[in-house]
Amino acid sequence: MSAAYGPEAFAVVGDLRTMDPERPRAAAMAVRDGRILAVGSRDEALAALPAGAPVRELPGTVVPGLIDAHVHTLYAGLERRRLDVSDSKSVAEMLDRIGAHIASRQGEKDDWLVVAAHVQAEELAEKRLPTRADLDPVTGGRPVFLDRRTHDAIANSAALAAAGIDASTADPVGGEIEHDAAGEPTGLLIERPAADLVWGLVPPIGEEERRTALREIQPLYHAQGIVGAAEPGLNPAEMGTYQAAHAAGELGLRTFAMPLADTDLPVEELLGGFRGTGVRTGFGDEMLRIGGVKVYLDGTGSFGSALMREPWPGTDGYHGNQTAPTETFRAIARFCAEERWSLAVHTVGGAAIDLALDAFAEANELAPIAPLRFSVMHAYLWPSEENFRRARELGVFASIQPGMQWRVAATPANRLDAAAAAAASPLRDWHDAGVEVAGGSDGPDFPLAPLFGMYQARSRAAFGYDGPVGPEQAIDGERALAMWTTGAARYCWAEHERGALRPGLLADWAALSVDPVECEVAELAEASVLQTALGGEVVHEV
Repeated sequence: MSAAYGPEAFAVVGDLRTMDPERPRAAAMAVRDGRILAVGSRDEALAALPAGAPVRELPGTVVPGLIDAHVHTLYAGLERRRLDVSDSKSVAEMLDRIGAHIASRQGEKDDWLVVAAHVQAEELAEKRLPTRADLDPVTGGRPVFLDRRTHDAIANSAALAAAGIDASTADPVGGEIEHDAAGEPTGLLIERPAADLVWGLVPPIGEEERRTALREIQPLYHAQGIVGAAEPGLNPAEMGTYQAAHAAGELGLRTFAMPLADTDLPVEELLGGFRGTGVRTGFGDEMLRIGGVKVYLDGTGSFGSALMREPWPGTDGYHGNQTAPTETFRAIARFCAEERWSLAVHTVGGAAIDLALDAFAEANELAPIAPLRFSVMHAYLWPSEENFRRARELGVFASIQPGMQWRVAATPANRLDAAAAAAASPLRDWHDAGVEVAGGSDGPDFPLAPLFGMYQARSRAAFGYDGPVGPEQAIDGERALAMWTTGAARYCWAEHERGALRPGLLADWAALSVDPVECEVAELAEASVLQTALGGEVVHEV
């Protein structure tokens, strides 16, 4: 992080959009020891400070420091250290880049190569993903794993052979090994249980590399105005990385660290090590806080594996993938309610949302879950009016990623009728139903910038689609900004620390080139962050 402004007490002057309903607009705020002392006029701010305190003029519109309620920070950092072909325009380009990378390292040991490949089939010229038949000629017998993070992966023949995967290998529970017409595996491994058959053989990432990746990625977040993030799905080693980074003073991102539930383990082992320790959701400090338990319940919309109420169009009765068995998931929900842990569930399809809310209601009978802020994450393929009602009554959050819709909304829009496509990702309906909504990106798979997420939330634009998808589901600028400020702060159990510019809260802010509430929608797509501050300390400036 850069040097602080200087004195521990100073005034910040500018166009402040505070997100505090008591005083939504202000001209200045007083800062002392990393917290906001007063908000109001220039004179009011200076009156709260010692005589002669310096005044810092900020450009643009100043908003609370932005919070991404769903982003994979460690993973994003690690991917910056790998070959990344996610911006490829064709399968041919992906293969050329992988082949060139391997050829340039002929002198190295022929060990595993992990490649970041977060690209949708619709974005490639061939309108399909590569297969092992594509990969084998350019990988020279070296085991190669195209990591598409959690929901699917692509392995070449050497990697499949190392895992013992052939035509006779049965699908693991909650996953699928895709086969061609001859019954041979194509290399595509759908959902985590299938991908893990190969991923488990990749040499593990060491602590030093994780720490380095975390240090390197934080400035990129600050450049987007992000000062806080919820990271769902951390394993024990990754949780340890965050603790070590925090202890060493390396953590410059206020993190809500969410452990991943291993649904292959008995439920009593899920968080049994925490029993009686007092450690649960909310434990920690302003830089590192323990988050809710994450569970994968279904697949994705873009890959056609989300768990649906009706069969997926064009399939022989396929309803999608259920990653966690129903009884296991219900037991986890009960465990979390009784042990006072929050629970965040990956639910894309309507049937998965139904199942999650049924389990939440059952758990609520054992112990109230509203104070725990259970959540459904993504929840975009046709949630019902009943889903909205139950979520509101149970106090369940909706964790939504508009930038994801920029990448994936064209898939249902191009495959389904206009009415069905428009009803996907009903962002406004979640808000209008009175459900609390937290905004995020699900990066690095999708655009990280909160300003771009606000643009999509207001425009309903989608890559590869002519015009907005379901424009009636767009929200206004106030609601969009709230998703990455007050909404995300509550989701991270931090509303008493951040999410607004209000006396007593942390002095986190972002100065933006536009007013995100009142600017034209198109301006948000090109808007920039001029300055970001964490606890009154400037961590990004242009």
